[in-house]
Amino acid sequence: MMRSVASRFFKSQAATTTTFEPSLVATADGTAPAVSADPALAKDASVTAALDLFEQDVSRIVKDLSRDILLARDESRQACASLEEVRGSMEVLVQSAHQVDEEVTGIAHSSDTLAVAAREISQTVIAVQERANTTLASADASTREIEGLGAAVSEIGQLLNAISEIATRTNLLALNATIEAARAGEAGKGFAVVAGEVKALSVAASSSVSAIRAQMDKLQVASTNSIANMHRIRAEIGGLTPVCDTIASAAQEQRATIQDLATRMQSAQGAMSEVAASVRSVESMTDQALIKSKEAGDRSEVSASGAGELGRRVVTILRTMPAADRRAAPRYPIDLPLRLSVAGQKLACHTFDIGEGGILIKAQPDLVPHIGGMHEAEISRIGAVRLRVVNVSPLGIHCAFEGLSSEARAALADVVTQFHIEHRPLIERAQAFASDVTRALEAELSAGRLTLSKLFDTSYQVIPETDPVQMTTASLDRFEVFMPTLIERYMAMDPRMVFAIAVDRNAYIPVHTKAASQPQRKGDREWNMGHSRNRRIFDDRAGLLAGRLMQPYLVQSYYRDMGNGNRTAMKEVDAPLLIGARHWGGVRMGYKI
Repeated sequence: MMRSVASRFFKSQAATTTTFEPSLVATADGTAPAVSADPALAKDASVTAALDLFEQDVSRIVKDLSRDILLARDESRQACASLEEVRGSMEVLVQSAHQVDEEVTGIAHSSDTLAVAAREISQTVIAVQERANTTLASADASTREIEGLGAAVSEIGQLLNAISEIATRTNLLALNATIEAARAGEAGKGFAVVAGEVKALSVAASSSVSAIRAQMDKLQVASTNSIANMHRIRAEIGGLTPVCDTIASAAQEQRATIQDLATRMQSAQGAMSEVAASVRSVESMTDQALIKSKEAGDRSEVSASGAGELGRRVVTILRTMPAADRRAAPRYPIDLPLRLSVAGQKLACHTFDIGEGGILIKAQPDLVPHIGGMHEAEISRIGAVRLRVVNVSPLGIHCAFEGLSSEARAALADVVTQFHIEHRPLIERAQAFASDVTRALEAELSAGRLTLSKLFDTSYQVIPETDPVQMTTASLDRFEVFMPTLIERYMAMDPRMVFAIAVDRNAYIPVHTKAASQPQRKGDREWNMGHSRNRRIFDDRAGLLAGRLMQPYLVQSYYRDMGNGNRTAMKEVDAPLLIGARHWGGVRMGYKI
């Protein structure tokens, strides 16, 4: 983009130097001047035309460059907007990755817990199997004991049968003995008693055997039931064993599966950590890209401003060259009240400056006329005029006279003449001030306290921690010695005077008035703006016109920024500063309007 603009610039320059025609030069009112037969005049006209074309080319190139830079700024801002969206998406992605990482971490933790539970289940099932085997062995032993008890009960039954049989026989013997004792009569009575006792004993034994048999029968039934129950328990325990084996096998498989899942979760956790780290890295890169894009946009805006500033400086510098000044007549900072007709209304205004070709109306917030529009006006001391709006700038509304009457033209000439009469003392004062500064500088050079290289040094060195920025030069220390006395001497000549200073060709002010050369207050920019104006460059239009002034004098008006949003209307009288044949800068003497 820069290369294409530069190429257009050089092509236009070549065209300017090769297609010059004196007849194409136009005056301020748009008419072509007559071509003089005098070669010197023709040469001057050719130089003027060439400089005019040069200014047009520079203005056009700066305009194109500013447009391209602003396009780059807009594209940078669009990139910023896109990066903002990407950044927002990345933030969502980071949050999602963080949540997934937390979920995976939770699952991995749960997997570890499940693995521990599976191990405990497996161990429990193994313990159950061991207990079941132990219980089965105990059941077998109990079954065997109960079966032995049943056998013992059977043997007791057999013994009881034998006892019952003995008791029955004893009873029969006792009965027979009783019968025989009865036969024996008196001799058998004692034997009969014994037989009765034996009979009673056999009866009691039979009763006891019957009772024991009844209990033994119950015991036999219980032992039989116990044996059956033990066999059933054994069968159930035996049936539990394959179930435990199945559970143990399933638990083992579950344990292996959970272990594999835990391993995978750990791998997934590591992968998600890497993803999260990568996303954070991309987010950081996006932030850096966003910062760079914003910086590029800011730089583009600064570059666009710089391109406009370049155009302004070139045009301003050209205005200091008589051959390049397209004005047919000078403009003077004359303040006259006027009434301007706009949309059927009469608006009260004031002129900011006046020339033979037109006027500059002070800027008014409620007045934004259309460029090219025609307006009737009544100017004090001049009369009725017709104005054409040619431009609108921060200074105000630039208007050209249309068909100025002879009466108005004569009145305008009287106003300008009166201005010259009134300002002749101010012009002479500025020129005297310039002469005094020149003599002081020549004295410094003659005494060896300054050299030409130091005097014309423009390698401005920034003073750290100053706001607004202040700078030093190789000749600053000498200016700070002799300039304050000269400044204060001239300041005492006129109470209307606001400043009397010397500036170099770049509008650098080494020394200002005493009130405006105070040490800066750190962190108080607004105060510094109005009270620390020394060691600074004021390269606005007024400053450059004064610093590059080649004519004997210049009277100009403008608004001076005093800080805190305070803008003061100023009138300034300037004169050039020449050291030998070299142009160093100029002096500026400002007055309140």
